[in-house]
Amino acid sequence: MTLDKVIDESISSGKRKLLLFITSLGWAYVAAGVMIMPFAQPMVMTEWNLSRNFAASLSSSGFIGMFLGALIAGLLSDKFGRKITSILFLTIATLFSFANGFATTPFNFIMFRVISGFGLGGLLPVLNTYLTEFLNVGIRGKYLVLLEASWAFGSIYMAIIHMIFGRYLGWNYDFIFMGIGLLPLILLLFVPESPKYLLIKDKKEEFKKLFKYDLKDISFKKQEKSSLKNILSKKYYKRTILVWLQWFTMSFGYYGIFIWIKGILFNKGIDFVKADWYTFYMYIAQLPGYLLAAYFIEKIGRRKSVLFFMIGTGISSIAFAYSSQNTIVLLMSLIVSIFTLGAWGLTYAYTPELYPTQYRGTANGTSSAVTRFSGFIAPYYTAFFLEKNIIFSGIIGIAILFIITGFLNFIFLPETKNVEVN
Repeated sequence: MTLDKVIDESISSGKRKLLLFITSLGWAYVAAGVMIMPFAQPMVMTEWNLSRNFAASLSSSGFIGMFLGALIAGLLSDKFGRKITSILFLTIATLFSFANGFATTPFNFIMFRVISGFGLGGLLPVLNTYLTEFLNVGIRGKYLVLLEASWAFGSIYMAIIHMIFGRYLGWNYDFIFMGIGLLPLILLLFVPESPKYLLIKDKKEEFKKLFKYDLKDISFKKQEKSSLKNILSKKYYKRTILVWLQWFTMSFGYYGIFIWIKGILFNKGIDFVKADWYTFYMYIAQLPGYLLAAYFIEKIGRRKSVLFFMIGTGISSIAFAYSSQNTIVLLMSLIVSIFTLGAWGLTYAYTPELYPTQYRGTANGTSSAVTRFSGFIAPYYTAFFLEKNIIFSGIIGIAILFIITGFLNFIFLPETKNVEVN
């Protein structure tokens, strides 16, 4: 009997939906912690009289922490378990995101962003792995895209907090409301460890106690220890390099545009108040992107879906770069948001299906680390083109990267629709 077969029989629909809800809250929290910067950054720049390049350092500092967190998250979750690792990273993220609201100097601000980023960056790949291991093959793609869809809710939450509090009371209040991370943290205490993790670690008695399923004489192949060497072995190295390229591209494009979206809109002649609202609308537009991805991933498969959304992102980004009239700018920004976040959802769903259980945490963690490195350099990339007043050139570079990556992964990565992943 395969691991997927055991999971299918032992995990109820209710347990899956509960874990989807809780991991989605954690995911939304990370989104709020990252997407706080497009709103807070302009106010921080004004209050402390910072240059655009230094302001880019404020955004990138969070990605330094996220890179470090993502780099070790997979290894920790493979060694100690998905649940305890999720709790650890969420605790760090919540405490130091809240503390960021009390920063009094750029140095304090950067220090708190690095540490909170460590928690945020480590949390994403662990939650993705955690949920994956509760899912059977028939619903895995849809559930993982729905998990990623919660990013939109976190972004929208932060936009609302800023529009109600931060915009009038100061950027500090945006961060103070990050204390909401206590909610998913408490809920995580009451959910079980990953069933697949327990089985590959040969903790059958704990599995039986938690899931009320008697394995009887069922045995599984002994799993080898997970390390970076495994996912770069002869069998997986091409797959890993292409996956890393996909994650790099997604992060570079998303953060290259979204972190500086208000600056890009200013560059196009959109005033401060309208830029806030345009950003808010872009966050809302993420939702249909995820829903479309959730539909396509099971309808036409992973490879075709990724290709469609990557090319869509590239073409719509080019149109956004050359748009100038307010109505067209808004329309194209919404379309970019739909395609980009749809592609993000597919990337998070596709990646864990490309590796077996014992390597999955490491694969997700290293992929997320690549994402954070890309996210670190993206704000500097956009700041450079904004300073030169040629932002359209920078966006076109991002668009080309999306199109090339989409074709490469379509050609060389395998289809995993309805394929069991043990």
